[in-house]
Amino acid sequence: MKRKTKEQIVDITLAVLEGILRIGEGTMNAFVDQRSLYKTKNCEDFASWQITNRLRELIMGGYIEVKEESGTTSVRLTRKGKIKHLEKTVNKEIDGKWRFISFDIPEKLRTQRIKLTRSLRRIGYKALQKSLWVCPFIRADEVELIIEQLKLQQYTAYFVVEKSDIKEHLEGLFPEIFE
Repeated sequence: MKRKTKEQIVDITLAVLEGILRIGEGTMNAFVDQRSLYKTKNCEDFASWQITNRLRELIMGGYIEVKEESGTTSVRLTRKGKIKHLEKTVNKEIDGKWRFISFDIPEKLRTQRIKLTRSLRRIGYKALQKSLWVCPFIRADEVELIIEQLKLQQYTAYFVVEKSDIKEHLEGLFPEIFE
């Protein structure tokens, strides 16, 4: 029994690593702290068992899903995993459009509101007003993943705007991009 479980973990690990290699370095950085993969600064001390432990944590945390069908193991990011990947992405590509999200979340859902604003901040949004946030980055279009995960669809409105009469003010919120 123990032997079979160990083999399954190895198969899952290989499938996950193959998926990560296909998706790219951004996904690896989002889920695996590369510094933690080494016991010391020597590359010879690579701790491969830490990858297995981290993958187990990702599965248990609901970030990845493993399915075995027809003798094939497949691994995919869950919605929660996609959000984590989105939050860790550093892509600052812009297209001249502004993404606005407005929300009016009742006090009884305070925890979800806090989670939403925390996630908005992580993906690059900045508060224009208390419940109106803005972002110029293309990746911010995926904010719907967060809204769905938190079940806040009825309390939020999302807009993509090409022109605004407050363009200078918006650009002032993002001096690292518009200087």
